[in-house]
Amino acid sequence: MTDLQKPNSGVVSRVMRGLSWCLIVLTFSSCSATQFIYNRVDILLRWYLDDYVSLDRAQQARFDGRLEALLEWHRREELPAYVVLLDDALTILDEGVPLKDAWAMTDRIEDAAIRFQDPFLELLLSTGQDLTPEQKQQFVDNLMSKQEAFEEDLLARSDSEYREDLEERFDKQLSRYLGPLTAEQTDRVTAGVAEMTRLDRFWLEDRRFWIADLSVFLLEAEPDWPDQVRALIAGRDDALLPAYREGIDHNGEVILQLSRDVLIARTDKQDRKLRSRLQSLRDDLAALAMQDVESVSP
Repeated sequence: MTDLQKPNSGVVSRVMRGLSWCLIVLTFSSCSATQFIYNRVDILLRWYLDDYVSLDRAQQARFDGRLEALLEWHRREELPAYVVLLDDALTILDEGVPLKDAWAMTDRIEDAAIRFQDPFLELLLSTGQDLTPEQKQQFVDNLMSKQEAFEEDLLARSDSEYREDLEERFDKQLSRYLGPLTAEQTDRVTAGVAEMTRLDRFWLEDRRFWIADLSVFLLEAEPDWPDQVRALIAGRDDALLPAYREGIDHNGEVILQLSRDVLIARTDKQDRKLRSRLQSLRDDLAALAMQDVESVSP
């Protein structure tokens, strides 16, 4: 997940939620090989988990079984909803990208991530219950190692470098759907980024506190530690510093307005590319959902 997505999207990125976002991001990628990637998301998620803890063969087998059940649910329940969402996105383009519809679409994408988070968290908690004390320590150590790497990399940036990074990420993500941006669109991105509040320091501070709390639950291993983790994750958004919450809300509005303005200013060529991308993604997801229906048909 990119730095742009972590602190500025309105979703407070955490390890558990970050893992669940992997599938959401892959599903909504504009790659023409959506079906290929989605059908291998189990492998990608295993690689991601391997960055934090090494499972033995029996643990891996149990994780794989739980993950397959989760992915079956996702194909059956969520992919059809994504198809409807993309149909509605194409309608929004036809109607000139009304602001209220753009906000509603943002809420629906966030809702999709939230729906996936709870069952994915249960997968991770059940896997955590399989871990030995040594593996739990390895998990905690890797969390802190990545934290320190994030801090060294992100906090070393000047404000101008921070905004340059954001501009590059906006350009990359928007260009993936639209093609090269026009000078007008590039200027709009620059102006939008200049309005944004810098949040990486808040995000890193919040993440460090979260790791500290999670580490205590895992390493002390009280019988109810999974419930402690559930409560920790459920309460993290409410525990944010007011300045962090205000910054998230502010940046969310800036990003929506920026993206909407770029879409409204799209050229005919960009419009064709965007619609082609969205239609291709929609058709790929519909085909994936149909595969699941066919696999359970008598």
